[in-house]
Amino acid sequence: MELKEAHLPGLGRKYTLALQQGGKLVLLIYSSGQREIFWIEPDEDDPIFSVKLSEEEAREVAFILGGVRYQPLPTDRVNLLLQEVVMEWIPVEEGCEMVEKTLADLRLRRRTGVSVIAIQRGQRTIPSPDPYQERIQAGDVLVAVGTRTQIESILPFCRRVHESGTHP
Repeated sequence: MELKEAHLPGLGRKYTLALQQGGKLVLLIYSSGQREIFWIEPDEDDPIFSVKLSEEEAREVAFILGGVRYQPLPTDRVNLLLQEVVMEWIPVEEGCEMVEKTLADLRLRRRTGVSVIAIQRGQRTIPSPDPYQERIQAGDVLVAVGTRTQIESILPFCRRVHESGTHP
């Protein structure tokens, strides 16, 4: 990557960025505040297109490109994360200790490390259920995120309790 800067008397500044893929991105910043971006194909002298941006639009594009709005994770970190974290759909059985309790009542996150990110109730999905308001019902399916061990630790809470006080 090579960046060249030139002062354009009475007009503003010109920045030319030679890209690794070939071609050039030319940015003109006019004294008026307007910006203009040109794309020049490899081995060409004239731009094939240009885009005019106001100051506000240019700032927004800069925020996006600079990673202020969204910072992607490197691929190796995403792969590691996906190896460690699983998402499971866990049915809630009739007669289990969860029925008619809220997530806050159950303290599942504290007890198991699992986050319940949604509840499927019949044909309806309840995304990000309110832990203090939404009561778990028999037949619900919890969409839970955690490690494999954490997910396994929540399963007994979702199963029916026998008269002996044990899970099947």
